[in-house]
Formats: sequence, structure tokens, C-alpha cells
Amino acid sequence: MSTMEYPISLQQHLAAIVEDSNDAIITKNLDSIIQSWNRSAERLFGYTAEEAIGQPITILFPEGRQGEEADIIGRIRRGERITHYETTRRRKDGNLLPISLTISPVRDASGRIVGASKIARDITLQHEAEEQQRLLLSEMRHRVGNCFAVASGLLSICARQADTTEELVQMVKERFAALSVAHSLAVHDPKQTHTQTSNTRLSELLLSILEPFVGTKRPRIEVEDCPVVDAAITPFALVFYELCTNALKYGALSQPEGELAVSTERHHDRLRIIWAETCRLECEDQAKPRLGFGTRMSQTTIASYLDGSFERTFAPTGMRAVIDLSLEKVTGQRLTTTISE
Repeated sequence: MSTMEYPISLQQHLAAIVEDSNDAIITKNLDSIIQSWNRSAERLFGYTAEEAIGQPITILFPEGRQGEEADIIGRIRRGERITHYETTRRRKDGNLLPISLTISPVRDASGRIVGASKIARDITLQHEAEEQQRLLLSEMRHRVGNCFAVASGLLSICARQADTTEELVQMVKERFAALSVAHSLAVHDPKQTHTQTSNTRLSELLLSILEPFVGTKRPRIEVEDCPVVDAAITPFALVFYELCTNALKYGALSQPEGELAVSTERHHDRLRIIWAETCRLECEDQAKPRLGFGTRMSQTTIASYLDGSFERTFAPTGMRAVIDLSLEKVTGQRLTTTISE
């Protein structure tokens, strides 16, 4: 190989690395005009090299981000290298994309800065993972707080019912054992995606979750004994457990004279579950609708998994929750005939 061939071969080698990189690699001059555009840039932003080269880099900037380019060019002119700069860019189709940028000055043979090279990496998955982690931490804090509230409520109920210390200890043990079984139903199983009908019935599921909360109190349960598809068990358990916890903290299950009734209604292809608590809501805040984490979790769970809605209304005399569901999502059985109201 001659010395004249070697530099050309090296240039071809470097060009191949840039072209085949999994990251979008773009160069621009100091006027912010795109000079080169590799295949990953095409995939990431949706513009072909022919469409992008010669255009201002700001074609990728969403509204409100235009001012970033002046700052970037200013830093490049000073010879700075910008690393792990997280921002948002706009694809050709208009969708916004979170990216991480590394931007370096490009110099000519005399060392003068003539432009910048930019490596862009899609960090959508990273943002989704961070959001999932945030939601999991929020749920953990919510559940930990609820555990203490539930323990306090159960102790108060048991203390009213027990005559001796031994009875109190035994009663609390039994309640906590039942609570553990009910709580395990609300643990999400990521593999639980099939829609085969299980042996679980709606009434059985509801009673198993209610048992550790109600004690000697006997709620009025008039629910349809329909089957519950496997994939619906966890969403149901999460929402019922949340309702039980709130009832024990400051609702019908927290007061000796409080009453709880759960019933169902069918409306064509919909199943409505009505959870009604009769109790005193003396605190002004208790008689107002609240949109805390538990309510948002219930609404999201019902909408996402059971194609339904979750609504609560408050009054000084109690609380009423209505859960409207797709019957097919609950049972896993497609309706072939219209069910009259």
C-alpha cells in the first residue's frame, strides 16, 4: 500500500464508522447550517440527508427552544465541548423527541474553529424508565402510609370487640393474616397478560379483600356472581383494597354505626359496581371530592385495564363510588346478544 492510498483508506474507514453509527451524527457550520447527516440521523429525525443538508439545524427545534442554538454556537466558538446535554427536538412528523447531545468544535487544518459535530442519542426509554420509577416510588410511599393507617384502624376495631388482652392479640393476628392474603392480590404480576377466565368469581374476590377490614361488621353485598378473567384480578384488587383502606381510615368501617353496601348493575355490555358508605363525614375536607394518589391510581387502573371509569361523590352522610366497566374485560367473554337494562 502506498503512502498516498493510506489517508484515503483512513478517511473511508472513518466515514463508514460515522455512517453506520447507532447514534445520529451531524455536522454544521458556525452559521448553524447542516453539512452532513448520517443514516441514524435519518432514522431518528425522519429527514433524509438530501432534505436536511443545507438547512438550518433549527428545523429540529420545537417552539420555545430556538434560543438554545445561539448559546450552543457561542460555546463552540469559545472552543468548549458540550457533553450529555439533554433537550427536546422535533421530528419531521412533528413528534417531540427527548435526546442527549454531545457537541464538539470542528477545526480546519490551521486549528481554526469552523463548525461543530453533534452526536444525538434518543433517551425516550430512559425517560420512560425514570417516570416508571417515580410512579413506583409514589405508590410505595402511598402504600407504606396506608399500612400504618390500616394497622391503626384494625387495632381500634379489635380493641372495641375484644374483652381481654389475649382476645385482642388473637384477633389482631387473624386480621393481619387475612390482610396479607388480600394485599397479595394487589401485587402486579407483569406476566399476567392473558385473557383466560380463572376460577375466581367477583363476589369471592370482593369478600376476600373485605374480610380483614370488616371484622364483625357485615356489609350488604349484592354483586353479580360473574367470573373474573385472570388479567382483571389485579386491577380489581388494587381498587377494592384502596376503597377498603379509605373506609377504614375515615369512612364507614372506621365508625361503629357506619354501614357499607356493595352492589352491581348491568347496562347492556357494561357492568357497574356501586360502593356506598353511610357514615358521618364531620370534617369539611372529608365531604369534598379529593384527587389524591389513590384516586388517580384507581382511575388510571380502571381506564387502562378494564376500559372503564371510577368516580366518587361525597356528602356529609357518606361516600358513593361508581365503577363502570366493560363486561367483556371483566369476564373475558364477548357478548353475542344484547342484554336489556
